[in-house]
Amino acid sequence: MPRLSGFTVHEHAEHQLSWVAHGQLVVEAGGTWLLPPSQAVWIPAGTPHALRATRPTQLYCLYLWPADCPVPWTRTTVVAADPMLRQVILYLARPDLPDDAAQRARALLADVLRPDPAATKDVPMPFDGQARDLADAIVRDPGDQRGLREWAAALHVSEKTLRRAFVAQTGMTFTDWRTQVRLRAALPLLADRLPVASVAARVGYRSVNGFINAFRRHFGRTPGSYAALLGA
Repeated sequence: MPRLSGFTVHEHAEHQLSWVAHGQLVVEAGGTWLLPPSQAVWIPAGTPHALRATRPTQLYCLYLWPADCPVPWTRTTVVAADPMLRQVILYLARPDLPDDAAQRARALLADVLRPDPAATKDVPMPFDGQARDLADAIVRDPGDQRGLREWAAALHVSEKTLRRAFVAQTGMTFTDWRTQVRLRAALPLLADRLPVASVAARVGYRSVNGFINAFRRHFGRTPGSYAALLGA
């Protein structure tokens, strides 16, 4: 998927499991999630949803008929894309896979799908004007150190207007919103085994301890323990 491409709101008669091998995906399905390669999302049959790539992205989607599906979930659920789940998805994506082999592989999903404790719903995106332009820029480069004043000057709008737009369109202050985006941007970097200090710098934290504390407050675990959870 090229950057900013995607699928508008639609639904399927089948359950859908989506995972990005690389890149990043905005998923809207009763909530909004920023999906990195360290996570996959389970979208139950009949759930209206939309997908949009924030950067060049390789997307895998599995579709399972409810009558034959071993997974009982009825709500959109973000799961940890650990090495086992990734291999099952890649195996099921093989075009030459015999039907009986695919059936056996699908039966494994009930054992390897588990909700990701680092997944919290909603990094809402502003939907209009300069606030959306700013949000898209930060999602592309969460390490950008410019504050709201600098962004307001760059976008030729007042700082007060941007601040109010973020609260009105996302329900969050700009600072809180950027913190969530930065922390989610850290997830695929941790899954790729980058050192915590390098991850902190790349997502915009000048202090490693500040990054660790923010990650723990938001996800309930340290960056190191999250990487260990994924087998990184």
